Amino acid sequence: MQKSIKKTWVWLFVLLIIFIALSFVLGSKELEEYPPYISTSPSPTGVKGFYTYLEEEIGAVKRLEEAPTSLEIENQQLLIMVEPDLFSEQATMNDYIAFMEAGNTVLLLKQNLEGMFGLSTEYGMPGEEGTTTIYDSLRKEYKVTMLSPMRIVPDAESQIVYEDDDGVIAIKQEFGKGQLIAVNSPDWITNEYILEQGNLDVIHSLMEEEAWKTIWFDEYLHQSTSSKSLIEIYPMWLLVTCLQLIFLTLLWLLYKGKRFGPIRTPREEYVRYSDERITALAEWYKKGKVYRESLAHQAEYLRLLLREKWGISYQTEWKDLMEPLSTKLSNIKDDELLLFLHEIETVTTKENLSKQEYLLWTKRIDRLQKEVEQG
Repeated sequence: MQKSIKKTWVWLFVLLIIFIALSFVLGSKELEEYPPYISTSPSPTGVKGFYTYLEEEIGAVKRLEEAPTSLEIENQQLLIMVEPDLFSEQATMNDYIAFMEAGNTVLLLKQNLEGMFGLSTEYGMPGEEGTTTIYDSLRKEYKVTMLSPMRIVPDAESQIVYEDDDGVIAIKQEFGKGQLIAVNSPDWITNEYILEQGNLDVIHSLMEEEAWKTIWFDEYLHQSTSSKSLIEIYPMWLLVTCLQLIFLTLLWLLYKGKRFGPIRTPREEYVRYSDERITALAEWYKKGKVYRESLAHQAEYLRLLLREKWGISYQTEWKDLMEPLSTKLSNIKDDELLLFLHEIETVTTKENLSKQEYLLWTKRIDRLQKEVEQG
């Protein structure tokens, strides 16, 4: 028997090791999922291709992963923001505005620019198959990808850079010594669409005006607003290991015979020492209305208890117990005790007892019995 149990545990341990090894192998081959519009993402929605291109062509390309207050306040810098979430704090927007006012440029690419730096938008219709023809200020045409139905509503201070038949696509706004270039199509620089249509040519035209000292890709807003799940925070091998440790702990507890929940004592271990027989007998007396016999047994037990406790003779009449009991029972008044001793003999010899009389005298005898046991 012991050999069979040990052999079973050995096989369970071997299977567990095999399962862990397979989890490592299969888990390591899973494709990593990337959020959209991230400069480190090689997925179709990422912008790693454009980032790598600029890094090879210009060299001074960096990622902004901290708050915008960490940016060096100097001119001729370009900050590219691709589909950022709305600013959660006005102080953050003020930091970006201070960056532009120092003589730098922010290139903002977002499908819906409503609320970003005070911009307003309206609804327009994208072209067939997600494309549209746009025009610059000289009415030169570019065929580009257009997946956003929103169009920019320029104000009096805005310079229209590109527009199509449905509205304005890109604008420029002056901020101090710098400027904001807002475009409603972040898809132009994604890995999937950058080489399609005239997307790259349009982006080049937006960036060719100056020789940039540094080009920043803003990853701060993506980091600060995205919430990651447990699977994204911890590596797969760590999660698999923790799962196996939990499984091993449960197996060890089962092996050691641990059980959870309330402790239940088998009935046969306590029933022989209980008062079940007395309870059953009392119930029989009650249902059979054998009140006089039951009351006589209770009185007889009280007499036996008086003899064992204080040595009072069993043959002593009830009415003669007043003197020895009055000095020993401090919690029962003398007149109450005297009434009890004079009436109990009449009650125990009465031929017919009602249920009310039986219950009343049972309580009185039980009270006196407890006083004797505690005295």
